Amino acid sequence: MSDYIPDHVFRAYDIRGLYPNEINEDFFYKFGQAVGTKISLSNNKIVNVCADGRLSSNSLKKKLIDGVLSTGVNVNDIGVLPTPLLYFSMHELQIPNGLMVTGSHNPKDYNGVKIVLDSKTLFDKHILELKEMMKKGGFAETKETGVLTKNENMLEQYILHIKKNIHIDEGLNVAIDCNNGVAGVLIKKLFKSLSINTAIINEKVDGNFPNYAPDPSKEKNLKQLQNLVIKNSSDIGFAYDGDGDRVTVIRNDGSILWPDQLLMIFAKNILENNQGSKIVYDVKCSKHLEKIIIESGGLPILSRTGHSYIKDLMTTENAILGGEMSGHIFFSDKWKGFDDGIYASIRLLEILSLSKNKEGLLYDLPASYTTPEINIPFEENKHFTFMDLFVKLAKFEGAEIIDVDGLKIIYDDCWGLIRCSNTTSNLVLRFEADNRDSLEKIQSLIKDAMLKVDDKLEIPF
Repeated sequence: MSDYIPDHVFRAYDIRGLYPNEINEDFFYKFGQAVGTKISLSNNKIVNVCADGRLSSNSLKKKLIDGVLSTGVNVNDIGVLPTPLLYFSMHELQIPNGLMVTGSHNPKDYNGVKIVLDSKTLFDKHILELKEMMKKGGFAETKETGVLTKNENMLEQYILHIKKNIHIDEGLNVAIDCNNGVAGVLIKKLFKSLSINTAIINEKVDGNFPNYAPDPSKEKNLKQLQNLVIKNSSDIGFAYDGDGDRVTVIRNDGSILWPDQLLMIFAKNILENNQGSKIVYDVKCSKHLEKIIIESGGLPILSRTGHSYIKDLMTTENAILGGEMSGHIFFSDKWKGFDDGIYASIRLLEILSLSKNKEGLLYDLPASYTTPEINIPFEENKHFTFMDLFVKLAKFEGAEIIDVDGLKIIYDDCWGLIRCSNTTSNLVLRFEADNRDSLEKIQSLIKDAMLKVDDKLEIPF
């Protein structure tokens, strides 16, 4: 068994790396021993385990389960399903621990695991604690191994629960891109059960991802769906990521409804009957989202980017809604508080079906000049070094600076964000402005500041 435990695969809110060079079956067995040891010290010595449809996920899941069982902890294997169904299964079965083998939105050569222990999604130091356990050993020893059971009913239970709690009038025509991810195992069955007319592409679960990486936050990965929406005269389109916990929406003219715009719609709808409720959103979101939350009678709360951070903040603040620009959306009013791209799309259809002004709902949103996420690649973890220097050297006279996650530089007519990705070795930037001149101004200011740190840096704006 390999003893190689690379530090960089332990990221801010999950474990993720290249298969098989950085993470492999040996790694997952040892991880299973570490997480099993933690669970063995609790009162609930059982964990739900699930996997996506990546080529390596099945073998990694088997080794993970073996490692957990070796510590005397019981395992409930719920099969190959989207990440939201792992979270759903934990609520339904009242099991506080869950492990999801997934590479999320990353290209096919990646894999990893998302971790929930004692009903809390792990992040930061808690993930690093597992790393130290894997390196030091000292795992729980037991004469009796844990018991493995299989539960193949979660898909049906999930669909039944949604049908009971969601009302959608018949007649909507929906286009869907499953991106060859694991959402494909349930999408057709779910939408059919709700009497929604669908045109589905890339439905087959294929870990090779033959069309494009399963990341719907990138405009280039949305072209097929945009064309399908226009060709079929669909009312709306949905694109899911590799494990189904994120969604991007396409309007009937083929334009993208970005996740922060989607949050505006959800915020206005939810706050109609929940005045004074808190809504959490990440630093990449539009300034208009904050305004809409306040105008609709809600309390806006800014968060670091990352599904674990948002989920944690929603819990501590008792928030009713949360979301981030990547497409993670969290509901805790009629749902269970976890991020679920599939449920978010169904929830939007419910709002649409009940609206007397469907066009206005999707299009009558505050206008501004924005960019999508801009990624600048670095050698592994070198983006953190760059960011440390940038924070020390950069000066932005007259700007409001928010440093909850990287630096968000805010002027009256524009803002720019620069931060380190926690899932890839990239700097992530986004900009918003009232007009094109202001957009160019903030981009130029930040570009100049970046080049002072590294004048050889290739900046695509």
